[in-house]
Amino acid sequence: MHKVINKMFRKIDIALAFVVAVLMVGGFGGVAYVLASSTSTFTQTINPGTLAVDIVDGSYVSVSSPAMTMNATTFSFNSQTTTGTFGTATEQLYISNPDAADNGWSVAIAALSTTALWDSATATSFDFNDASSTVDGPDADSFAGQMTIDPSGATLATGQCLVCAVTNVTLGSSASYDEGSIDSITLVTGAQASDDIGDWTIRGISISQTIPAEQPAASDYSIDQILTITAG
Repeated sequence: MHKVINKMFRKIDIALAFVVAVLMVGGFGGVAYVLASSTSTFTQTINPGTLAVDIVDGSYVSVSSPAMTMNATTFSFNSQTTTGTFGTATEQLYISNPDAADNGWSVAIAALSTTALWDSATATSFDFNDASSTVDGPDADSFAGQMTIDPSGATLATGQCLVCAVTNVTLGSSASYDEGSIDSITLVTGAQASDDIGDWTIRGISISQTIPAEQPAASDYSIDQILTITAG
């Protein structure tokens, strides 16, 4: 009797194994039976970067303390003009639009405040935005002098991007600071039709500064200027 029962269980095990095998690998009459999905959907998000302007070296590394030195001049009893160049191979302006501004952008430069001056630790200061240039004008202070920035003849080039172009990116025109009237100067503009993904460099922006007559000699005159970028 015991042997008969064991044979019955063995037959049941064989039949059950057959059914399970059919369900896993195929089916009866060509009909497939799926126990679970074998496909997993992977997802990925790439967010836009940040629209930015910076001063970088030739390897696109930010310069920690960028500076532009005007050409030296000699004391004069008359007013005079000195010049300089903003944007060099080792300190170039760098604009990056990593799909952040699809309607264009613009870069401008300005002093930290409209009352800023060319300051020295040992000499009298002079102005950067007095429209009279050589004598004190109608602005709020009692200093003369005016700075002119001309980006129109600078060199504009693409940066690290693979397919972007300078098409629809335009350098600004020459302008002079005038307190209360021209407090910032546009250096470059990317039109709405410019590349939404791209980066650009600028070298060789011309700077000139009128210096009042009898401005005292000193080697440490300085004034801070700040770059800003604005999406269109």
